[in-house]
Amino acid sequence: MVEVILSTLGIFFFAALLEIGGGYLVWKWLRDHKEKIWGLIGALILFTYGIIMTFQPENFGKVYATYGGIFVVSSIIWGYWVDKKKPDRFEIIGSIVVLVGVTVMFYVPR
Repeated sequence: MVEVILSTLGIFFFAALLEIGGGYLVWKWLRDHKEKIWGLIGALILFTYGIIMTFQPENFGKVYATYGGIFVVSSIIWGYWVDKKKPDRFEIIGSIVVLVGVTVMFYVPR
């Protein structure tokens, strides 16, 4: 069970890195008027994110619902590391709540 948890978490966090990173490049291209190559690379990274998610062992709905929580936490971490925006206590509390929900949805045996 531990191997499955570590494997799925690895896939989730790698997918989040791809989605947030790809989205960030598209954001920079459109909002900050960067070169078109930023948008193209961002689009290719976002496409890769879609492929990576298919490696999860569960059904689409369960995977994407769980991923939503991982995405929330990853976005807060991205904001801290890349945008240098320190999360406030409500973002931290919200992230903990989301992670509890993710754990119940995806990892509690049925």
